[in-house]
Amino acid sequence: MEIKALTESEKITMKCVWDLGDGTRLAHILALANEKYGKDWKSQTVSTFLGKLVLKGYLDQYRDGRYFCYRILISKSDYRCHELAREMHFWDDGDMELFASELLDEQTFTQQEREILKAAMQ
Repeated sequence: MEIKALTESEKITMKCVWDLGDGTRLAHILALANEKYGKDWKSQTVSTFLGKLVLKGYLDQYRDGRYFCYRILISKSDYRCHELAREMHFWDDGDMELFASELLDEQTFTQQEREILKAAMQ
């Protein structure tokens, strides 16, 4: 499965869909984006982003009565794992030790967060 890059606006829109789950509608996505991310988007703006997400293979659009609904095709976990690997390969040239050391750096996370991360890695 190819995971295509997202613009920042597409990422926010997709995060809203992931948060709301399968079968969500434009009105719900619009409300969440404006409330949670401080946007002042109109329905046409979100509709444009949703159309791009459909074209990029993240979502499937279907009709439920008079509403268009969206089905998630790429999970949040798959996207995040892809993005983490892409970042590591770009910034650290695939050096996993360097990537891990950056994750455990005191500037990246708090001491408590680093302890949780270390425990999860064992």
